[in-house]
Amino acid sequence: MTTPHGTAPGGYEKSDLKPKPIVIFGVILTLVTILALVASYGMIRFLGWWDRPRLETPASPLATRVIPSEPRLQVEAPKDLKSLQANEQEVLTTYAWVSKEAGIARIPIERAMQLVLERGLPVSPPAPAPLPAKGGAQ
Repeated sequence: MTTPHGTAPGGYEKSDLKPKPIVIFGVILTLVTILALVASYGMIRFLGWWDRPRLETPASPLATRVIPSEPRLQVEAPKDLKSLQANEQEVLTTYAWVSKEAGIARIPIERAMQLVLERGLPVSPPAPAPLPAKGGAQ
């Protein structure tokens, strides 16, 4: 008795796989891989020989190392961040003149908060009363 697909009952193929085509395929694949590696190596050696005189020529004057104008890329971010934080901390914790001619000085933030607690915040004048609305609404 056979199934509709032509196989014997039992659900699997009864004949064995032939090993000769698999071995031939493996040998051919190995030879092609070796041939490709040899060809690649030869091409790399040839192109290296061909390019060698160009490597010995002097560099272009356009390739010189000139520092570009501002803005530049940040090279040492952690160092720059520490420097910025140190400058900000100095501004927040020291006395200095902002404008000596105008009499404007900078004081530490802790002292400024103490002065605000002692003196209080300045009070603005009260807002004027709104004008009565014109019309018949009563």
